[in-house]
Amino acid sequence: MPNKNREIVYVEIPSKALRIHHAACSNGHSLICPDHLINGYASVCVKVRYQDNEGLIYLDPIYGSFCNVTEIQVPDRGLVEFFCPSCGISLTAKQQLCTECGAPMFELALPRGGTVAGCLRNGCHFHLLKLADGVKLLDSLADEPTWDSFL
Repeated sequence: MPNKNREIVYVEIPSKALRIHHAACSNGHSLICPDHLINGYASVCVKVRYQDNEGLIYLDPIYGSFCNVTEIQVPDRGLVEFFCPSCGISLTAKQQLCTECGAPMFELALPRGGTVAGCLRNGCHFHLLKLADGVKLLDSLADEPTWDSFL
């Protein structure tokens, strides 16, 4: 049931117009990897598990781009799990399923209470970006007219 005290506003932006600068697990560990660049930018690094195989996956930091690099082989449509490489906490979003294929979603924390979420099924590109609470976003945009501080 929708919260009657909140409004949802959808904003359309061009694909690949935003870049994730800061991402963390729910324990606050940074997931940004400046040592592994994708398209010239620091990637987002998480531990990936597929069946009995584990490794790292470097996620493309450009929102809407999927030039990810993984250390393990995952077949198309394979369902993976993501974990923080520092503390091992699961990055699976609680009670959130992909609206495209029904698979679980991962969720990464962004500054100012925002999140980026994506489908954990290899090949499904459904993803969501929540920059911040609407009031905080509008207040901040009055002070800082860019979205970089949210990413």
